[in-house]
Amino acid sequence: MMAARKGSPRHRSPIGVSGGDVAANSKRKSAATAPSASPKRSTPTNALSFSVRCLVAAAGILFVGLGTRWAASQAVPNTVRLPSRDQLDAFPKQLGPWKLDDEEQIDPKVLQVLGTGLALSRRYSQSAERVVEMHIAVFTQTGFSLPHPPELCYDGTGWRVRSTRDARVILPNGTSGTVRILRLEKERGSQRATVLYCYQLAGPFSAERDTVRTFFWQFRGQKSRPPLVKLMLHLSGSGESTEELGLDFAQRALEKLMEIEKAW
Repeated sequence: MMAARKGSPRHRSPIGVSGGDVAANSKRKSAATAPSASPKRSTPTNALSFSVRCLVAAAGILFVGLGTRWAASQAVPNTVRLPSRDQLDAFPKQLGPWKLDDEEQIDPKVLQVLGTGLALSRRYSQSAERVVEMHIAVFTQTGFSLPHPPELCYDGTGWRVRSTRDARVILPNGTSGTVRILRLEKERGSQRATVLYCYQLAGPFSAERDTVRTFFWQFRGQKSRPPLVKLMLHLSGSGESTEELGLDFAQRALEKLMEIEKAW
């Protein structure tokens, strides 16, 4: 056997074809046997997908429109029905044992400062010692705005709030709410007074401002609503007996306000 000479070609594969030749032949065969590429065509699926997108968009527009109308129907009306002077003056001149003593005519400029369109200021009494000064204010602000609380008014006129508490009042028809009681005294302690107040809207009443704001929702979706009414009572002196007198008058006054407000 002859020895391989230096520089002789590399040993070939047993079948006489190199690895490079095999790869080249394989590529040629694959190209020959591969099916010819057909031109790209639009399918019915693409058209269907476009139609579905259009339907979804139309449904979304319809949903937004219905949602807008629903939100508008839930809104609190901006139109407030203001009663006439005669309707407010129809408030009774006698409430049980309480009889009208005097009525004060309020300057329209004062009403403007208070932010009210209509007010009633009267004094009722049972005797010389049992006297109540009643102030009813009718407010026509739109939205959920409430007038400032009486605490601020009295604080600016030299009175100091000694104590505050809320008392629950139940009307004969079962309507229940709170009335706030303020015990006041002059800065030098020479005078004392008791003030009761609450807000009423077509029946329901409360001294708690957040609760009062919920009363507005009973008129959502309506074109108009009645005005908010503030009832405030001022009695000379302080103590439990004075507060009981005030609560008795408040119950009677709120009951009558509920009745006359039905015509507003």
